[in-house]
Amino acid sequence: MTGPDPSLIEEIRDSARDFLQRQDQKKRKRLNAPLDRDYWRAIADVGWLGLTVSEQHGGLGLDWHAMAAVMEEAGRAQLPEPLIGAAILPAAVLSRLAAPEGAQSRESLLQDICAGERIVALAWQETDGQLETEEAAGAFGVNVTWLENTYVLNGEKRHVIPGDDVDGWLVSADGEQGLALFYVAARTPGVHVRSYRRADGSRACHLILESVAIPPEALIARHSVADAIDTALDLSRLMQSAELIGAARQVLADTVAYLNTRQQFGKPLSSFQALQHRLVDTTLQVELAAKSLLNALNSLEHGDRAAVRAIASRVKARAAKAGLEAGRQAVQLHGAIGYTDECDVSLYFNNALHLASWLGNATAHRQRFQALTPIPSQTDEEDREVPITEEAFPRHADWNTMPEEEFRAMLQRFFRRYYPSHLRHVARRLHWSEIKDWYFTLSRQGWIAPSWPLEHGGMALSPSRLIAYIEEAERYGVARAPDQGLVMLGPILFRYGTQAQRDRFLPGILSGADVWAQGYSEPNAGSDLAAVRCEAVIDGDELIVTGQKTWSTLAQDATHMFMLVRTDKTVKKQAGISFLLVDLRTPGVTRRPIRTLAGHEEFCEVFFDQVRVPRSNLVGELNAGWTIAKALLGFERLFSGSPKHANHTLQQIFQLARQRGLLTDPAFCDRLAELRMDAADLTAMYEVFADMVRAGQPLPPELSLLKIWATETHERLGALLIQATEEYGGAAIEEAHGKVYALAPYINAMAATIFSGTNEIQRNIYAKQVLSLDVA
Repeated sequence: MTGPDPSLIEEIRDSARDFLQRQDQKKRKRLNAPLDRDYWRAIADVGWLGLTVSEQHGGLGLDWHAMAAVMEEAGRAQLPEPLIGAAILPAAVLSRLAAPEGAQSRESLLQDICAGERIVALAWQETDGQLETEEAAGAFGVNVTWLENTYVLNGEKRHVIPGDDVDGWLVSADGEQGLALFYVAARTPGVHVRSYRRADGSRACHLILESVAIPPEALIARHSVADAIDTALDLSRLMQSAELIGAARQVLADTVAYLNTRQQFGKPLSSFQALQHRLVDTTLQVELAAKSLLNALNSLEHGDRAAVRAIASRVKARAAKAGLEAGRQAVQLHGAIGYTDECDVSLYFNNALHLASWLGNATAHRQRFQALTPIPSQTDEEDREVPITEEAFPRHADWNTMPEEEFRAMLQRFFRRYYPSHLRHVARRLHWSEIKDWYFTLSRQGWIAPSWPLEHGGMALSPSRLIAYIEEAERYGVARAPDQGLVMLGPILFRYGTQAQRDRFLPGILSGADVWAQGYSEPNAGSDLAAVRCEAVIDGDELIVTGQKTWSTLAQDATHMFMLVRTDKTVKKQAGISFLLVDLRTPGVTRRPIRTLAGHEEFCEVFFDQVRVPRSNLVGELNAGWTIAKALLGFERLFSGSPKHANHTLQQIFQLARQRGLLTDPAFCDRLAELRMDAADLTAMYEVFADMVRAGQPLPPELSLLKIWATETHERLGALLIQATEEYGGAAIEEAHGKVYALAPYINAMAATIFSGTNEIQRNIYAKQVLSLDVA
């Protein structure tokens, strides 16, 4: 994942926070006073007005990650100054234009803006709801004519921010040579300002130009004006999103503090689970917006214009939704005081109302995203005409420097050549006997462990390449093999195992000689894993295991199990647990398959009756298994949070929608657009946590949000697929309509919201460990 040095961004964030705390910004905002020019110049002195402008034009030359950090802190503090309207927008436009020969220098104007010496607003919008300059202008769009060595402007611009107290405006106008940009000074004859106030007290206006005569040097640019403005608008939307995220985070933090102190029925409000889950779900929206913003900022340097436009709309839509929901929930959870102007909640909610609607609301940007990212015309692999080749695929290569398109094409050819066609897009988990030949093929190729380090036999794929690997496998319909050893145990042995354990167990995982199952859950210890009772008693160099495990996926096919066992009953629950590796072929082990509601024997109960296990199979120290268990749950929840299931279901919906003509149904398309954005934001969040794993960092409790969003997004997509298939939505899970299994995604997602800790438990974890809510 690309991006600037995190320590630099934190320094900028700390500096911004320090500057903003020198004055009470909320008190200043409540005054609704005209723009304070002295304070504006103070803001200029710390560099914010030209943070992303090149040094030669009077700026600091930093990137948009830095500006986003400033805007987030501005949102937290509720800075009243219009940074986006009077700094980011005009500066971003001017930075992307070349001044015509003989015209007023854009450089001097840009330098004045950066120095805080001139306050300028961009006047570009001509119709309500307009998102881009090339959209049809309204009846009062601004036009320019050349008359007696003078430019004459006529027309109207709408929703200009700031709306008054400016020195001038950058005005776009249509003329014989196309769209041009002019500087119109305030108080020029013929300029009329019709002001109005936004919900947060900020000033906006409709700018009316009646035969406004301006000199030739007022022409700023006549080429690439539309592209410069549209780019600046999208960058400003990303900065709006940062401001919305900062405000949402702060109002939620204030709400948590309030709930922890406010008593009702003799208990703090924060102890009510219903309120905790409300806050978690709202925080989830905010963190999705934050991860999507980071994804967008990382892609700015290399993304093409169309991609930037789409991702800007996606981020703005999510941030608008998150900001409004955070404000709304804060009002509700504060009770009557939250509905008053004297409570700070009102500032944040009104600010969200303003930002969420200016430069396009969530609905408008959802529709724009849909238009900018058309549904693929072909999704089935045969339709893509990938040839079956006789090429020799490399076992080893520098995969992460290989162009992504080339990497994906190589995977497509490999899957087409080697993966069994009759196993494509199966609607259930396959047993080892059905999928083992494919496992062996990947093992011989050296591609069985894409995320493992090279020194342990893996491909060492970066997060972006790993996602590409998963996406291409899902797109082709490659079934998930029994992979508990690959996905879970391997990373645990890298971190906690001895060299002897790695030498003994890793080769068997890679080759497929050993098939692993997970032994965590028990009849009375499902989401509450600390309550495990399966006991292991030390007997010399062995441990004797007695007890039961349940819900062990495909354990009937496994040769080994990694499991949690109780090794000390005298200490608190978490302290007496150990992590043990068990050969399931040992005497005393019996297994009973469990049939699911879908009719498949996917789970097992496993019983242990005086099973002797070498003490050398203990991973980590005796009674120290809880730390390993939490790390393993992190890996499991990361896997559960993979976007591959949601994206595959999307592909099925695309295929069915084209077949049934649903893409002409506006209601269906709007719902589909919303879910496409949900899936895209899921990918952005997943990339952040996958990057942590690749960097060797521990997965934080925030991972619970990923598991919640991934499984519930998959479930929503599954519900839409059932809706789209009509009568086939009630067919048996293994019955395909064409190549679409209507019920499979929905049924599988239902299970996913339960395993790895139910989503309700994940909300409890986040409420306690991250939000610090009183859960007593």
